[in-house]
Amino acid sequence: MVNVSCAARRGRLVKLLRREKLEGLLVTNRRNVYYLSGFRGEDSALLVAAGEAHLITDSRFTEQAGQETGGVRIVTRRKGLMRAAAETARRAGVKRLGIESAAMTVAELEELRRWTGKAQVMPSRGLVERLRVIKDGSELAAIEQAVAISEEAFRLTVARLAPGVTELEIARLLDRTMEELGADQPGFESIVAFGERPSLPHARPSQRKLKRGEAALFDWGARVQMYNADLTRMAFLDRIPPLYRRLHSVVLAAQRRAVRQVRAGRTAGAIDAVARNYLKAHRHGKHFGHSLGHGVGLDVHEAPTLARGQKTLLRPGMVITVEPGVYLPGAGGVRIEDMLRVTRNGHVSLTSLPRSLEAFLVA
Repeated sequence: MVNVSCAARRGRLVKLLRREKLEGLLVTNRRNVYYLSGFRGEDSALLVAAGEAHLITDSRFTEQAGQETGGVRIVTRRKGLMRAAAETARRAGVKRLGIESAAMTVAELEELRRWTGKAQVMPSRGLVERLRVIKDGSELAAIEQAVAISEEAFRLTVARLAPGVTELEIARLLDRTMEELGADQPGFESIVAFGERPSLPHARPSQRKLKRGEAALFDWGARVQMYNADLTRMAFLDRIPPLYRRLHSVVLAAQRRAVRQVRAGRTAGAIDAVARNYLKAHRHGKHFGHSLGHGVGLDVHEAPTLARGQKTLLRPGMVITVEPGVYLPGAGGVRIEDMLRVTRNGHVSLTSLPRSLEAFLVA
């Protein structure tokens, strides 16, 4: 049975290859292989050419490939992957073969060129990713399910905050709860940081214990059908420290201003500037060092990037985060992150968790 979404994506890729003057593309990025074929296995490659797509795998995955793909010719190799790919390209008559330069090692490239004969091997970058930046209906459905699971898991986990629990215990509980609710797995290592440790934007969960009157920063997301969610919220045990009241107010105001600007036709850099300039005006410009947001899909971080100077135009169907933060070393930090789908006239929020300061105050 043909996977209609994958077939349509391959059709768009073939048109893009023509514009790039390529007769085929050897896809070796695992997420791109999945995007174009539905195949979830490893140690495999996908050759996309005008006439047909060929999934090159080995006997471990032949049956799986037959179950997960449709409209793709399965090539079960008994030789090295690059040799089998080169021979498949030769049989398909591909004379100008593109490769994903960001996903292929030098050794693999040398091996491929050894067996391609007279065909030209042309490094390319980001061809499939150009297609992935706009999400279709099936992708949006998976992302929305990942967000729903992430939010419910967070609500259940926050309720378990108590004096003496460690960051690591809560992070493991959050991950386990996402899986129990139907996630394939966490999309990334969940961040849980207590007290002063939210000043570390990517704090790894530790044995730090939670005390009354302290903050807890959560940055987490579920993965469903290979697609990810990415959210950040603050929670508090017993009471909200004055420092966090001040920081949260500024960060939330910056996020609201940026979110209101999200619509097709705006540049990614312009959206970043709205939040960054607000934080700068409130004396926190130097306390916000990362980009305002990023795309989310098969990768937790993918195009577009909402950062200073980025000229990328937002387009309908993009899924992005907006996540300003303020980080005071040794004192604490606040980040608020939501996911949005860009529309022609604005955006749709994919996140329903409240953002108010008291929303996750645990007595």
